[in-house]
Amino acid sequence: MELDEEEDNAVFDWFYDHMPLQYTKMVNGPSYRFWKLPLAVMANLHRLGNQLLSDQTDPNCSYLFDKKSFYSAKALNLAIPGGPKFEPLYRDAYDEDEDWNEFNDINKIIVRHPVRTEYRIAFPQLYNSRPRRVEQGAYHSPAVAFVANDDPDMPTFNYDPAINPISAYKKDQLVDEEETFLTDEDF
Repeated sequence: MELDEEEDNAVFDWFYDHMPLQYTKMVNGPSYRFWKLPLAVMANLHRLGNQLLSDQTDPNCSYLFDKKSFYSAKALNLAIPGGPKFEPLYRDAYDEDEDWNEFNDINKIIVRHPVRTEYRIAFPQLYNSRPRRVEQGAYHSPAVAFVANDDPDMPTFNYDPAINPISAYKKDQLVDEEETFLTDEDF
């Protein structure tokens, strides 16, 4: 990446060094663990790394693809469809249950179709006979209503039809766009 000498002045001298700022007051010492950077440097690094940051702000888009789900999949010896496969956490040999199955147990319910892997990971105590060391993840997060504003001239609070569409039969009840919004003096 080409750095501009004027625009990237805060990081231009050391950005491509192996261990930048190692012997300065901005880094805590030989452990190279804690940093104290000025605001101009942090703003410049954020601008340079902004293309690496994700635009996705909704945590619901990664359902069953988080650490807790992966831990549960490993503990249950299951593979999430489209996800990673793990070595089994427990290698149990059910020698005591070898002659005992669902057909000779009067108290068991026979399910003739297999339970989906996603259900077994999302609800491990419900769909597994022996869940051990499973992590119970969140079922869902609150819905995100954030829409990134690309126009810097737009006001902070504005109407976005993608978030709250208004049906056609209520259009005559809307406030005029030219009418200003007034608040109390102690607001």
